[in-house]
Amino acid sequence: MPRLAWTLAALVLLRVAWTYARRKKRTQYVDAGAERVLILGASTPDGLGAEFLRQYVERGAKHIMIVGRRQHALEDVRKRYPDVQVHVHAAELTCTKSVLALRDAVVRSMGGLDTLHIVFGATSILPILGVAGVDPCGVNAQTDEGVLTHATQDGLDRIGETVQRSCDANVKGTALVLGALIPLMQTTSKRPAVVTMGSVAGLIPAPTRAVYCASKSAQHLLVRSVDLECESQAGMPVPGTQPRARVHFLLVAPGPIKNSFVATYSVDASTGPRDNRDKALHVRDVVRATLRRVDAEQWGVLVMPSYIRLAWILTCLDATYVCPTNPRRAWLGRAAHRLYRY
Repeated sequence: MPRLAWTLAALVLLRVAWTYARRKKRTQYVDAGAERVLILGASTPDGLGAEFLRQYVERGAKHIMIVGRRQHALEDVRKRYPDVQVHVHAAELTCTKSVLALRDAVVRSMGGLDTLHIVFGATSILPILGVAGVDPCGVNAQTDEGVLTHATQDGLDRIGETVQRSCDANVKGTALVLGALIPLMQTTSKRPAVVTMGSVAGLIPAPTRAVYCASKSAQHLLVRSVDLECESQAGMPVPGTQPRARVHFLLVAPGPIKNSFVATYSVDASTGPRDNRDKALHVRDVVRATLRRVDAEQWGVLVMPSYIRLAWILTCLDATYVCPTNPRRAWLGRAAHRLYRY
């Protein structure tokens, strides 16, 4: 019986390897020079969006548009590549009028869209009680209320505002962008792809990240559900054009990254991250791994670093984070407390 099990496992692995070996590269359908790329969230010089732009320029892409809220910051990023035509568009991606204007700009500038990168978003780096200003561990928002035991109305209002702003950026904005751009991609691209920059916080609970985890997990399920919807929509007729193309999705869920995103785009605190970033990922490595997956048409979920996938699997299996009666099952909780220093 063990020999039979090993034989079956080997056959499965050979089948998977054979399937991937026969799979065509996306670059066989979408030429690097002709690829029309839209990067949403590229105004931070050390951010993922700016790095996506850099690597696309190195690949020879000639049709790129970068989007952010700050026009001057986008211009600063574009100035790094004076010999390449990079379209710049300032937009508030949680506003329907602004998203529609973005779609019109994409059509005018590039005539369609092949690859969409959703990089924008917001983070939250305080525990729920900290947002309200009553965290007993001392991780509190800066308020004038002094040391309190119970939340005031102002404290609860801050919680509500934090949740609203996080969900607007991470969920509402993503939904609006997908609703506006998916039909364009289905009707103008042979191999459309959507790459969403999620977070490992959307897969695994974490202290001091309650609101962020909630909004990112909602974003993850939104994107993966839309992926299934696009599967059903593929091949549906469009008057006057070819049938709709299948839009494929890659959800990237990285761990902590060495950049200024947390300190810059936190909705509940102006201080930097408390978590341990000694082993944080480098921006260039995250972008390189993402583009490699897109080129190979390996869709689904990319978790980085890879060992975090184990924690994700244990979470899916309902492995208790803190279980005093079973110390062997408590290591995930201890690891989370060490990582976020809470």
